[in-house]
Amino acid sequence: MVNQWIFVVIDHRTDDKVIKAIEVLKDRVKEKFWSLNKNAGNFNRIKKSDKVIFYIGGRDGQKFVGRCTIASEPCPITLEQKKQIIGYPSSLFSHSLGLKDIKLWKEPLPVIDLKEELAFIKDKDLWRKYFRRSIIPLSEKDYNVIVSKAER
Repeated sequence: MVNQWIFVVIDHRTDDKVIKAIEVLKDRVKEKFWSLNKNAGNFNRIKKSDKVIFYIGGRDGQKFVGRCTIASEPCPITLEQKKQIIGYPSSLFSHSLGLKDIKLWKEPLPVIDLKEELAFIKDKDLWRKYFRRSIIPLSEKDYNVIVSKAER
């Protein structure tokens, strides 16, 4: 059975600068891999062929920005991938997985515009609290709502 997920990306920090979440996402998409913390909730449930929605968090984000399919099981991050990762928190992550069928949407989809339609957001007034994790499970119905709104 295929699972659906939201992968949350936030701004990253180095000693002297902030790397915006969208730039982190574009780098991962270009390299076709996603870095993961093996201690993140739901890490052990992720598998090849699962579907993903990308979510940009933070003040400038709070938007769904694209989708992909997971191309490989999570495995220890390679030295080559480790060299690609700049900034905290990803610099602490130990695992990665491959991405395929990647599509970034021309127009990001603000969560606030469809929070009423998403079943996983139970408390519509406090919707932001549902995005405090890095890997969020998503029902097939909610996945389809997001994709259909973004790609119409």
